Amino acid sequence: MLKQWKFWLGLILLCALVWLVESEYGWASVLSAWKAIPLSSIALALTLMLGSYLLRAVRFYDFFLNQCRGQFWLLLRITVLHNFFNNLLPMRSGEAAFPMLMKRHFELRITHSAPALLWLRLLDLYALVILAGISLQGQLGIPDTLQGLLAIGLLTAPLILLPLQNRIHQYLQEHPRAALQKVADLMEALPKSPATFARALLWTFTNWALKLAVYAWLLSQFIQLSWPQAWTGVSGGELSSVLPIHGFAGAGTYEAGVVAGLLPWSIDATVILAGAVNLHLFILGSTLLLTALIAVLTHSFSTPKAHPESGSNYRS
Repeated sequence: MLKQWKFWLGLILLCALVWLVESEYGWASVLSAWKAIPLSSIALALTLMLGSYLLRAVRFYDFFLNQCRGQFWLLLRITVLHNFFNNLLPMRSGEAAFPMLMKRHFELRITHSAPALLWLRLLDLYALVILAGISLQGQLGIPDTLQGLLAIGLLTAPLILLPLQNRIHQYLQEHPRAALQKVADLMEALPKSPATFARALLWTFTNWALKLAVYAWLLSQFIQLSWPQAWTGVSGGELSSVLPIHGFAGAGTYEAGVVAGLLPWSIDATVILAGAVNLHLFILGSTLLLTALIAVLTHSFSTPKAHPESGSNYRS
């Protein structure tokens, strides 16, 4: 691990962030912003984040229903552990935890779970871009008459791609070349029916809307921002975590994402940085706390069980 460039780059980003915050503000000054937030509000934010964890597990449970039927609590445990490693390890290396855990507990091939995870990550990216765009409507200058039509078009666009995806899969299956068959096998993990696709889209947007709402409220408590501004800022931070490159525990890259998200609003970057650091501390703290809580509560479900793999993941 110590010899890998990902580790060293992530560590450098972490050290650079610690030095930058201390030199610009002082850590004591940055952390003093927490005094203005009542404990009851922090407890509510943590409760809503727990709801986000449950929504994320529901999405995976629906997606892998044939393999995980009747094992929701075990899948919840896998989901939070995957999120834990993904938040702490640099350069998306934590993503490998999910396929490995699914193979260990559900006998699901990595060539099946990994493409499905990639597909869901692309859906996450799509949802984040759409939700960020909503908060930027005023800045983009889109006429009110076009905003509704644009929103409907963007939300339904993924369903238009489904027939194309199925047609490509059918073509690959009908041409028995070795390379094409490997691609066809990987595409077996993707949803086939509009109902499955729509449910995944619904769970994704619901989860991200809840997370962004909690984060936007917190960011607006740390620095003076309007709701659209805070929403856009946290969207930028979350986009940095979905993209392939981020630092150790997201340090540096998450804060840069929040700053980038607020660039259209012409807000002083040094002001944003202090709020972004405190928001990031909440995210890391809630990750540690909720992961520990759910890991303890689901410990009895952690014994690996053999599950026969079916030919398809999905309900119609």
